[in-house]
Amino acid sequence: MLAGLGAGVALGAIATVIAEGGDRSRTGVTTALYNNVKTLGGAVAGGVMVSLPAASASRGHGDGSPAKSGYVAVWLLCAVPATARRR
Repeated sequence: MLAGLGAGVALGAIATVIAEGGDRSRTGVTTALYNNVKTLGGAVAGGVMVSLPAASASRGHGDGSPAKSGYVAVWLLCAVPATARRR
């Protein structure tokens, strides 16, 4: 819950940092580019996270529901960057 709250606050603040860090005459361009990249990244990440359980559906219970391994793959994929050590 704390990580989700922090991520929400950070995403809101990043647009301000980008707008203040760029040239004032290009504020609209920089913030629009940030919003487009953020939306594209969310769409790609969402697609990947949905495809993992969907790919395991054929190995599931025979009724089209995903197997547990698909959900485990999603959690492992999320855990890797969350536990990565910064150098």
